[in-house]
Amino acid sequence: MKRRNLLSYTLLFLAGCVAVRDGSGRERTSSITGKPEVLKFAVTDVTGLEQLQQDYGTFREALAEVLEIEVELFPVESFVAAAPAMLSNQLDIAFAGPSEYLLLNARARAVPIVAVTRPTYYPVVVVRRNSDIKSLTDLKGKNVAMQNPGATAGHIYASKFFLDIGLDPRSDIRVKMLKNEGLNALLNGDVDAWMTSTNTYSRWVREAGLSEDDVPILMKGESLPNDLFVANVNLDPEFIEEMRERMLEHQKQLLQALLASPVNDKYSDSEFASVSDSDYDELRELYKALGQEALIQ
Repeated sequence: MKRRNLLSYTLLFLAGCVAVRDGSGRERTSSITGKPEVLKFAVTDVTGLEQLQQDYGTFREALAEVLEIEVELFPVESFVAAAPAMLSNQLDIAFAGPSEYLLLNARARAVPIVAVTRPTYYPVVVVRRNSDIKSLTDLKGKNVAMQNPGATAGHIYASKFFLDIGLDPRSDIRVKMLKNEGLNALLNGDVDAWMTSTNTYSRWVREAGLSEDDVPILMKGESLPNDLFVANVNLDPEFIEEMRERMLEHQKQLLQALLASPVNDKYSDSEFASVSDSDYDELRELYKALGQEALIQ
């Protein structure tokens, strides 16, 4: 999923408690027990009902069929707003990236349902063709483009590259958070390396009309944590387990529906898999090592 700027949206949390509303305007009960009549479903990086319908409308239909329950799309103003929506029982389940899960778990005690594997999702270090940068150590004291504070691939795991070789990305590297301008900054010589994810790298290089020889990958990291579906902690535990079993059993149908939208082609090699909170402990520790733990609290 698109990695988001956790720092930029943190201050929206309290506002989100008020701003997020049920799209139908109906009030939700203060507690959820048993199997709800309607399941409210959000995707944490998709804003607006129209976009949500376009990207996940087919998946919503498939999920409703698999779970044998009415599923309604629930647009959120930002991924941070999903937390207060869960706390107020306006939102039942959400599709989230790894960093967004940590925030939802910390603030709303969101429960993992199933993971969606990303076998081709890695952090990468990219340089210019004929660059003098031949190894990570060559980047000490250099300018490096990352994405956003809190971005799983473009910040947290990008920083892990340096931590693993004994460099402090907060002092030994001149990091520039450039959002979607990392490739341009690399091409213009404003930075010496660009750190992002494999899918973002491939897409932006292709859209720029370049080849991977023009901006080669210097190093590829380890596979990143999976995206996942999470549930409101107030849902009945037996119902959450039922959802988990049905989604795993009918994953082929659900993945086919997910891929109905071209925006989700990054899941073309994915599978649904069992998931536990501990799968994200390494990511939590990286936030702490970078002094960014406040972003997921």
